[in-house]
Amino acid sequence: MLANLSIHQFALVEHMELEFGSGMSVITGETGAGKSILLDALGLALGQRAEAGCVRKGASKAEVCATFKTNSNAQAWLKSYDFPSDDEVILRRIISAEGRSRGYINGRPVPANDLKEIASHLIDVHSQHAHQRLLEKDTPRQLLDSYAGLSEQTTKVSGLYRQWQTQYRQLKSLQEESAELQAQRQLLTYQVEELRELAIGELELDELEAEHKRLANAENTLLSGQSAVIACLGDDNSEQAATQMVYQAIHQLQQIDDRHPHLEEARDLLQQAHIQLEEAGNSLQRYLDGVDINPHRLQQIESRLSDIYTMARKHHINAQQVYAHWQEQEQALAALSLSDEDLAELRAEVESLYQAFLSEAQALSNARIHAATQMDKDIEAHFEALSLGRARFITQVIPQDIKQAQSHGIDDIHFIVQTNPGMPAGPLAKVASGGELSRISLAIQVVTAATSKVPSLIFDEVDVGIGGGTAERVGRLMRKLGHNSQVMCVTHQPQVAAQAHQHFQVSKVSGDEATHTRIRELSSKQRAEELARMLGGIEITSQTLAHASEMLALVRS
Repeated sequence: MLANLSIHQFALVEHMELEFGSGMSVITGETGAGKSILLDALGLALGQRAEAGCVRKGASKAEVCATFKTNSNAQAWLKSYDFPSDDEVILRRIISAEGRSRGYINGRPVPANDLKEIASHLIDVHSQHAHQRLLEKDTPRQLLDSYAGLSEQTTKVSGLYRQWQTQYRQLKSLQEESAELQAQRQLLTYQVEELRELAIGELELDELEAEHKRLANAENTLLSGQSAVIACLGDDNSEQAATQMVYQAIHQLQQIDDRHPHLEEARDLLQQAHIQLEEAGNSLQRYLDGVDINPHRLQQIESRLSDIYTMARKHHINAQQVYAHWQEQEQALAALSLSDEDLAELRAEVESLYQAFLSEAQALSNARIHAATQMDKDIEAHFEALSLGRARFITQVIPQDIKQAQSHGIDDIHFIVQTNPGMPAGPLAKVASGGELSRISLAIQVVTAATSKVPSLIFDEVDVGIGGGTAERVGRLMRKLGHNSQVMCVTHQPQVAAQAHQHFQVSKVSGDEATHTRIRELSSKQRAEELARMLGGIEITSQTLAHASEMLALVRS
């Protein structure tokens, strides 16, 4: 359950620390006071999208930190990602004024999706617009599967469906292979055989061109190189070699008896030049010793290069691309060369996957039909408390033909309602009024929440559109739900707020230069005053305050 929520520089909140207990907690306050800020801040810690506008004006960043006591599912998730599976988990989110955000789980940086994943095991949010979701096509199936705890079966069915469809599409594509593809295979086979016969190496062209350049220029290289060696080192007939001339310069300078810095520098430089000239000449000679004039090898290389260039022109590619083109053609041919045995094997695999999907989908359908009957009874059990009288609620689970199968199975699921005895039942969207739809949605949420394995539940103004005795009965439902789960409820109904074990009030404080949102936990006396405000008008009278105190006393008794 949620144990602590810390909010810093978020929206109108400068700094806030809240401690939550078990049971039912309510959050109340004037319209516009900022009740949604608490849920928005918590949503950031749970991995929801972050925006720069959420940072308090003038602050460089906003920070939200939520501490939860873990359950077995959350601990298993932590263990699977190599987090210590402690009794507590801390979800933290930091948002910069520029809109960049960083998430942390127990101090370790994580992406927002990881926050969402672990949050799904810790807390469940039921929004004030849940009744509108009832009209969406997939909602009845999602609610029924959640109520019945069918997540493992639906995951298995979805996985089998994807495998079946993937293999089926591949089989269909191969079976519909046209004469054009057959011709393409023949052409590819011919081209690949040519390329295989050429058998070019990945780096062969670069190596051949480099060797060809050396052999083609070998004679000029030897002539120029030898002249350079003679210029550096001299020979038997040379008296003007560079080394000899430098040596003579050194000898002449040694005859000068002076230690002037410029003269010393000249002597050093000439000594270095003499050494470098000798090394350069020796290195050049070693290079020339490796230069070979080999007309036969040159002819072999030219013939090989000619074959490569001819193949490149034939395939309308650059010579540098011949090797890569060969590999691509090999892959393309392999993709078109599925044998009859492979085709039969693929057909058998498709049939096996189809039968496996059908078996699991039928088992899932049977489980849904069984669970729907019980869910309808549980929902109808709350109708009287919600002033829905003798209304009937029916979850229709209609198995479809396998041709209409989807990743979630073979069922078409609808919510049908009969609001008045003697009147025909019909789709929820057509039969129920706006008020009835809101109360039916609340009954569904209470029932599905009761079967949820998530330890914390948030109801965000789900009691909108009700009042009086109905609101009181809704509050009792929430309080009863809080016996098994932690329940937090944002409400405008004093009858609901009176049922809480813990009460928080949201207020807005405006100064000359800034506005702050404040959230505080109320004492018994403060609770009575807040309920009186919710019950009364502009001024709180003694009668209103007495009524509020009486409401709290009745709950305690």
